[in-house]
Amino acid sequence: MKQITRMRKAVCVMANELKKAGYSLSDAFKKAWKRVKLSMTIRAAGTTFGNRQERLQFLKQFPQEDLTVTLEREPNNQYDKNAVRIVVHILSLAKKTVIGYIPKGLTNELAKVLDMGIPVKVSLMQIIGGYSYKETLGALINISI
Repeated sequence: MKQITRMRKAVCVMANELKKAGYSLSDAFKKAWKRVKLSMTIRAAGTTFGNRQERLQFLKQFPQEDLTVTLEREPNNQYDKNAVRIVVHILSLAKKTVIGYIPKGLTNELAKVLDMGIPVKVSLMQIIGGYSYKETLGALINISI
């Protein structure tokens, strides 16, 4: 029962944000339910900023089960007040590092869900790229509510 209540709450929060973004109420609820029912796979934004390429290269050596991911709000971000950073925890080293951010198109809804304390499941699916000396690394993240 608690799971259903949490899902409904997340849908309402997301639908309200989508309505503010210009969707009709009906379309906003349809899109919000779809996002909550299905998991979303996104590519992390900002992976080329600072030393994040080196961080991603370092993370490639660890098995997936050694890495967990959390999302953290960053309300004082100068570029986006709804910024949500992606933090990877290396269990075997008891360390964590920021590898990027949730893309801006999803942050309005996701930030509100996180602010309300609704649990979000996140996993690192894959570190991608880096196939040649010019290609940068990125990360695919799976998000479900």
